Amino acid sequence: MFRWLIRPCLACGIFSVIGCSAITVAVQPGSEAIRRSFPEQTQTGLLSEPEEKPQEATEQIRVVVMPIDVKGEQWGGQFSDAIALHLMNTRRFDVLERSYLERVLREQSLQQSGLIDPETAAKIGRILGARFLITGEAIPLRYQDSAGSYHENLVDTCTIKIIDVETASHFAIIRKEPGIAWTWSYRFMWGIPLSMIWSREDILIDSSEYDEIASQVVTKFINTLKYGAPGL
Repeated sequence: MFRWLIRPCLACGIFSVIGCSAITVAVQPGSEAIRRSFPEQTQTGLLSEPEEKPQEATEQIRVVVMPIDVKGEQWGGQFSDAIALHLMNTRRFDVLERSYLERVLREQSLQQSGLIDPETAAKIGRILGARFLITGEAIPLRYQDSAGSYHENLVDTCTIKIIDVETASHFAIIRKEPGIAWTWSYRFMWGIPLSMIWSREDILIDSSEYDEIASQVVTKFINTLKYGAPGL
């Protein structure tokens, strides 16, 4: 009998957060960036894998990641480095070394924060031969958990802008809202053990770490670029 009681509870635990997402994506309608960057894909709006084709060498997409402006904190550079690392791990992106970016910015008398407009971003991207430039700003989450411990390097909200250098316009804007940045793994962590192992506080802390946010931002960027949909 207990088994039959557990199953509805599991379903409720998982499906109660299926519609929840703290990271949303807005995409420029009719962007040509998908066709230029992934010509082997077609924009379907669905995250479905294309038919198998012979493997061909693909040109890496050069991306510039600006230091993220984190209000009142000094780890904006580490946040942008985390985004760059996750991009590089896909093996589809050529991420410009940040020290070289900083040198070019100094030479051009341009600011080194993520608070730049698309025209300026496009200028930087053209100088560096990039296809996309990623900028952004964030508000940190200064959190004290129920045990009294303080947690740093957490992101409360952030807005990451993907700028298409060729058109000097936003390809996509990715925003983390306050709260848990739900993914399927976090949904299962919350739903399957019935919160006996992972509490909402645990998931809030884990999902708000800047490295985790960087990973989710890159996943949504790539899914949108390849398929026209960011995924859940």
